[in-house]
Amino acid sequence: MNILLNNKSTYTDRQLRQGMKKLRFILPLFLSVLLFTSQQATAGVPDEHDELNRLKHLSLDDLLEVMVTSVSRKAQTLSDAASAIYVITREDIRRSGMTHIPELLRMVPGIHVARIDASKWAISARGFNGRYANKLLVLMDGRSLYTPLYSGVYWDVQDTVLEDIERIEVIRGPGATLWGSNAVNGIINIITTSAHESEGGLISLAGGNEEEITGTLRFSGKTTADNAYRVYAKGFQRDSAIFFDGSDAGDDWQGEHLGFRIDSKPSEIDHLTLQGDLYNGMAGQNNFTPFPPPSGSINRDEADTSGGNLLTRWTHHLSQESSLNLQFYYDRTHRKNTTLTEHRNTYDLDFQHDFLLNERHAIVWGAGYRSTRDEIDSPETSALRFNHRKNRDRIVSAFVQDDITLLPDRLHMILGSKYEHNDYTGNEFQPSLRMIWTPDDSSSFWGAVSRAVRTPSRIETDVIVHVGPISVSGSEAFDTEKLLAYELGYRTQTTSKLSLDIAAFYNEYDDLSTFEMIGPPSPGNTQIGLDNQMSGESYGLELAANWAVSATWTIKASHAWLKINLETDSSSSDTTSTKSTDITPEHQTQLRSQLDLPYDLEFDTSVYYVDRIPNSEIEGYARLDMRLGWNPDQKMELSFSLQNLLDDEHPEFIEFSGFSGPVGLKSTQVERSALLQLKLKF
Repeated sequence: MNILLNNKSTYTDRQLRQGMKKLRFILPLFLSVLLFTSQQATAGVPDEHDELNRLKHLSLDDLLEVMVTSVSRKAQTLSDAASAIYVITREDIRRSGMTHIPELLRMVPGIHVARIDASKWAISARGFNGRYANKLLVLMDGRSLYTPLYSGVYWDVQDTVLEDIERIEVIRGPGATLWGSNAVNGIINIITTSAHESEGGLISLAGGNEEEITGTLRFSGKTTADNAYRVYAKGFQRDSAIFFDGSDAGDDWQGEHLGFRIDSKPSEIDHLTLQGDLYNGMAGQNNFTPFPPPSGSINRDEADTSGGNLLTRWTHHLSQESSLNLQFYYDRTHRKNTTLTEHRNTYDLDFQHDFLLNERHAIVWGAGYRSTRDEIDSPETSALRFNHRKNRDRIVSAFVQDDITLLPDRLHMILGSKYEHNDYTGNEFQPSLRMIWTPDDSSSFWGAVSRAVRTPSRIETDVIVHVGPISVSGSEAFDTEKLLAYELGYRTQTTSKLSLDIAAFYNEYDDLSTFEMIGPPSPGNTQIGLDNQMSGESYGLELAANWAVSATWTIKASHAWLKINLETDSSSSDTTSTKSTDITPEHQTQLRSQLDLPYDLEFDTSVYYVDRIPNSEIEGYARLDMRLGWNPDQKMELSFSLQNLLDDEHPEFIEFSGFSGPVGLKSTQVERSALLQLKLKF
């Protein structure tokens, strides 16, 4: 890991470090390509062509029968899920032409994905977006990816081999009854394949004008029929973006990831998983300071990131209708820039048991414990301080949910609640009631009433920010942000070639975060504290459709409409939070086409329209992506992708510069790009 320790490093030193990092993954990949080529004459290649064709030609019946686990924390078909859920499949990922997980989420109706600079995104469900969006829970293989520092996600360090992702399940709406605090407006659950399902090797190389180089080497195998393993190495280098005036932003980004997974079946009823990852990265960024000296100055910075995780999971099947699941993971995070240095260690233990009580009651219950310790240092020149250099947060939780069959195969009622005890607000309860009615085999109606909370984070209770004449401080009295959500949905397969999914929602929010004056302002000294003096509502509609035009052509379309109304309490002095919180587009539309052509060619097109962002300078924009792929056999895939074809460049997000962020990130523009990818299997 390379860290800039002082300001004496020259630009030549930085170039040398970047060059060395490139070589660290380019050379192994180059040698692996030579090894692959030399072995083809004698090595057998597993036949994966049939599997590829099966994925390409999934019928709509198959799509509705895709198994999901995020709604009920146990396997069920997509058609039986009483929630607004969307699944990004392996085929969607393969044909997207994308190289980063955040970009894949653009496919999901109701999810707003906006790139801020070369390495950072603002991502949220049903509003409240921002770089520090804190009402969306993100999981990968059961491991929570959100940081207790601000209850959000560091998207720049969330990565894996995209070819090893089985699916991404995205729930719009609360899921706190099963998943706990911060699952307020949605859940993103990234699920990777078992090592048993990815036997063989993969070499992937990609290069372009923006994604300069991305390389992946992965190998899977079996030691016995019941024991499989997978190891991977991945690295990338991304070019810097440009500012609104066309000048170079100097925010180039590079990263390296290593990981493994072991799956074992010691018996017919037991399954053990052990997996882990290590990562290291460096990204340029620009901090905008709205106060003198000098006014509007930009501070160029580098964010150094590193860390890793280790997860183990045991699944024991008591019967066909009952199983036990015990999971433990450890996560280590390190981040350093000119503002702060953060070291964090997280330990998480989770237990779950699901069983049939009788013919009418399917129970799932569980308990968990999470402990996270951090150490935060701020240099003397930083505007950011914390009252306590070290901190420990603990969460104890338990949940239960009963899926009650009122009419066999036709009407179900799902009741449940989660209890949590945290170190900030004490006890929290998050209940829900869901119902699903299936009048026939091709359609279902569902509805839900749910309560969810977003618990305070370290930054809201302990932070002190000094910028110019303004001082902003956290408060230990900061309370949970609360949501009461009402949802209705309809899912149907109208014909053998057309399916529709409609979801409507109405959300009531209370005790939302505000910035309040502390005492009367004085010249050169304005003190502001965090409080909970804002409430509001949001409502909207999300529509998605799949149309199998023919056996070789599929069209997927969606539209999301969102309206947010916020107001502060009569006693509030905050004049900015209603604007800084409502920065999500009202309308989003997308149309995606996947077309199989003769001669093993694929032509994929995606069109996205994003409405203007309220209270922001971001105007509405349209985005056109195209991909041409060639799969001559099961061993090779070559593709060429073009993204953002309609504009040379356009901005997607600007951080609000009010009290919500006295020192913000200087946004850049998303440029038109081209990418050539080669994948070899062995």
